[in-house]
Amino acid sequence: MDLKKPLTFDEQLDKLIAHGMIVADREKAKDILKRVNYYRFTGYALQFRQEPSGSDYLEGTTFETVYHLYKVDEILRDTFRRYIEKAEVYYRTQIAYGFSIAKCTEAPYDQHYDENNFYNKKGYKEVMENFSREKNYYKDSLIVKHHKIKYSSKMPLWVIVELMSFSNMSKLYSSMYYSEKDVIAHMVGVGRDTLENHLHCLSVLRNKCAHASRMYNTDFNPPAKFTTSFLRKHPEIKNNSLFAYTLVLLKRLPDEESKKSLVQIVETVIDEYRNDIDLELIGFPENYLEIMNNNL
Repeated sequence: MDLKKPLTFDEQLDKLIAHGMIVADREKAKDILKRVNYYRFTGYALQFRQEPSGSDYLEGTTFETVYHLYKVDEILRDTFRRYIEKAEVYYRTQIAYGFSIAKCTEAPYDQHYDENNFYNKKGYKEVMENFSREKNYYKDSLIVKHHKIKYSSKMPLWVIVELMSFSNMSKLYSSMYYSEKDVIAHMVGVGRDTLENHLHCLSVLRNKCAHASRMYNTDFNPPAKFTTSFLRKHPEIKNNSLFAYTLVLLKRLPDEESKKSLVQIVETVIDEYRNDIDLELIGFPENYLEIMNNNL
């Protein structure tokens, strides 16, 4: 079977109109399609299809509304990226410190290179294999050159975590024994299973933000973990939703100021585009602001 024929920007616009999308300003719409890939753009129109497997849109669907949903996603990705960075720097510090003080206090202080210090040895090996490739990205940096010459390329854990991807660092924590997981989790005031899950969730959210993936009308995996009491109090929260992941980020931010400013930005974005957003498609309950403020 032949692939679909490529369309000019005008033909792309004609196709949307033919399927029932209202375009009030053709030139403005065409300019948007020049900047936002047609395939990416139409992902934000999925909720407006008459049939899930069809191409025709519900009566009254406008190009402008779909673009507003794209803008919401873009703003939230930009926002989350900045705040994930704060959490990322914090947890790199906690993981490196917690494990090193527990395991690396005797010469030659390289116990993090010993797989016997990790419960999930297969997972640990994968982490170190990934790190080998990650370290190669920084082969020309002074840090890598210094440790190559002086320490035969071995590095303390607090150096390693600065070169690791956040995803790989999350897997490193997951590979540890309960004893070390508990030490680190206690330092940040949360249970080990919850911290493990939240690090995984944040790495997923980070990757979505970094690669400009669609978050609107999307299910997230893994489902976010919350305490039983919290879920009993808020049964309306879907733990595979964008709101659940927003709560994870909020809970894992290291300082009050960052938490408050994140809530303010989210509120501003939702207020600005409230007429276009279907809160259910991002898992935000009507009382989302109350829930977020209660988790500061």
